[in-house]
Amino acid sequence: MAKRHLKVTGDLGRVTFMEYDLRNTASLEESVRHSDVVYNLVGRDYPTKNFDLEDVHVEGAERIAEAVAKYDVDRFIHMSSHNADKNSPSEFFRTKARGEEIVRQIFPETTIVRPAPVFGFEDRLLHKLAKQVNLLTSNHLQQRFWPVHAIDVGTALSKMLEDDTTAGETYELYGPREYSMVEIAELVDREIIKHRRHINLPKRLLKPAAKLLNQAIWWHTLSADEVEREFIDQTIDPKAKTFKDLDIQPGDIADFTFSYLQDYRSSSYYDLPPATEREKREEKKYLHVIDDQ
Repeated sequence: MAKRHLKVTGDLGRVTFMEYDLRNTASLEESVRHSDVVYNLVGRDYPTKNFDLEDVHVEGAERIAEAVAKYDVDRFIHMSSHNADKNSPSEFFRTKARGEEIVRQIFPETTIVRPAPVFGFEDRLLHKLAKQVNLLTSNHLQQRFWPVHAIDVGTALSKMLEDDTTAGETYELYGPREYSMVEIAELVDREIIKHRRHINLPKRLLKPAAKLLNQAIWWHTLSADEVEREFIDQTIDPKAKTFKDLDIQPGDIADFTFSYLQDYRSSSYYDLPPATEREKREEKKYLHVIDDQ
C-alpha cells in the first residue's frame, strides 16, 4: 500500500521493484545480493499493529546490515534521523540511535545520514500545517529545527554514491536557517492565504489520547511519541559532517512554500504571486523616510 504512489523513475528495465518482508531474512538477502550500493531508507514515524519502532529502526536495520555484510556489498548508506540519541525521551530518537550503533557494529563502513525534518512534495511538514485536520498540538508550536529540502537530501545521497570518502562517515543534513514550528505555520498561512487553527492541549492529556487514537484506528492521525517530539528541539552533532563537506548549498524553506502549497489556495487567490513577491509589491507603495539626525 505504501508504495502505490511511486512511479518508475528510470528507463524500462532499469528500475526493478522487489517484494520483501522486514522480518524475512531470505527476502532481504535476495534484494541486496547483486547490489554494489545499498541505501536503507526504511523507517516509520509511528508504531502500527504490525511493526513498532523497535521492529523497524533496530531489528529491521540489523537484518539489512547483516545481509549487506554477508554478500560483501561495497557501500551501505543508512538513513537515520536528527536528534538520534539513546537517552532521548522519544522512542523514535532512541531507536534511531540504537539502529545506528548496530549497523556500524555489523558493517563499520556504513555511511550514516541524519536529516532534519524534511519539506518537499508529499512531505509531513508543510502539507501537514496546510491541511484543515491539523488541529491539536501540545507545545504551542515552539519546537525549533533547521528544515531541509528533500531535493538537497537526495542530491547528498547521490553524491555519497559516487564518493568513496564518505564511507564510514556520519552526516547531519539540515537547512540554512533555524525556525520554530509556529514560524513555519505563519509562512504556510501567508502562502495559502488562509488561517489554520491550532488548539493546544496539555501534554499529560494529549499524549495518552494520541496513544489510544493511534491504536484504535488504522489510518495515521497522531501518536504519543509525536507529541513527545514536539518538546524536543533539534541538536546538531558538531563532529558530524554536513552539506558543506559535500559542496552543497541547501535551500531555505521560505523560498519553496509557493511551489508546494499553491494548491491549498482557494480559486479566488490561486493565481496570485508568491507571498514574498506580494510583500515586495506592498513595500513599494510606501516611501520610507529615515531620520538619522
